[in-house]
Amino acid sequence: MKIRRRVHHQSMIPTASMADIAMLLLIFFMSTTIIRSREATGVRLPGAFTGEPIRRETSIRISLSGLGEVAMNDAHVSMDQVAPLVAETLRENPALLISLYADSRTPYATVALLIEQLERARAPRVALAASRIEMP
Repeated sequence: MKIRRRVHHQSMIPTASMADIAMLLLIFFMSTTIIRSREATGVRLPGAFTGEPIRRETSIRISLSGLGEVAMNDAHVSMDQVAPLVAETLRENPALLISLYADSRTPYATVALLIEQLERARAPRVALAASRIEMP
């Protein structure tokens, strides 16, 4: 009797094109991914088309320079002095309007810090002044 020799077949998965498929997937995902960089958002205060001018007798004028310097009714004050001074002035005349003028180069974080000072003084009426824009 003749004994047949068994042939062992090995199952193989062809992996020659795996590198090509991985490279194509990598290129696809890299080209469709949106990469956003974290940058500080610049906020530009809007200009006004219409509006009434604010009279000096009925308002407290607070100016904020681009360097963060604060002036209250044209007198230089520090940021920490704003809340007590505004609170004292409002005790004398609670109907006063606080008009806030900020330079366009002032960082918004500084403007927010000044608004926090006005909240601490419990100022009920605060107006953000804007420069007038001529209508075309």
